[in-house]
Amino acid sequence: MDELSWRARLAKSNINILNITWGSNKESADVFYEFMYHPKYGQTKWCKTVTPVESEEVEISEGVWERFMLTGDEIADALSKEVLSLRKELEG
Repeated sequence: MDELSWRARLAKSNINILNITWGSNKESADVFYEFMYHPKYGQTKWCKTVTPVESEEVEISEGVWERFMLTGDEIADALSKEVLSLRKELEG
């Protein structure tokens, strides 16, 4: 089975992007989003928050590093990691 797109991964995790404020050259962004969590069995709540996301630094030649435009996959990975941590804290 093919790997899911970044949009599908966010949808399956009940993460909704509300807004993105881009930084210079679109190498970073503040991503405003909401996600579902369960504080008690059978109870559902939503949390709205913001997370800063930066593109990964890539070595383009020996000792020379550069950042490129932030991708949807990088945003989805950062949000998924942050939401997992927040869910553990909110549901724990």
